[in-house]
Amino acid sequence: METDQRHHSKSRKFAELLDSRFTLPGTNIRIGIDPIIGLVSGVGDLAGASFSLYFMFMAAKRGAKSSVLLRMFINILADLTIGAIPVLGDMFDVAWKANLRNARLLEKLEENPEQAEKSSTILIWLLFALLTAVLFGVILLIGWIVAEAWETLFN
Repeated sequence: METDQRHHSKSRKFAELLDSRFTLPGTNIRIGIDPIIGLVSGVGDLAGASFSLYFMFMAAKRGAKSSVLLRMFINILADLTIGAIPVLGDMFDVAWKANLRNARLLEKLEENPEQAEKSSTILIWLLFALLTAVLFGVILLIGWIVAEAWETLFN
């Protein structure tokens, strides 16, 4: 148990270093080294994502179910892809705090593995439903554009 507490503390401290170690002067906004290195377009975001994989590896080492690992991966992927957008991505990086999210998942996994799996599975299904709805919407939009173009060209 003490080893878990020590690891729990190390993971939390690492997440804080990456996401919220420093306060921007004159504000209450907390940032870490992840958004700072993310300012270097492309390379910085990849480096930040590489650091973020630590939490996934630790969860896998502790026997996390695939739904928990997938949820962690989605947090990292969102941080990487949206974070790569100049300016907007940097603001997203400061707000999203993927490493703190994954550290909380890791803590939840260590405290109550079944609950971590259940909440992650629900989120994965919701994301799947959202992705399906977006894909369906895109297909409808393309169909409408093709129909409009066809009508314009041949009428």
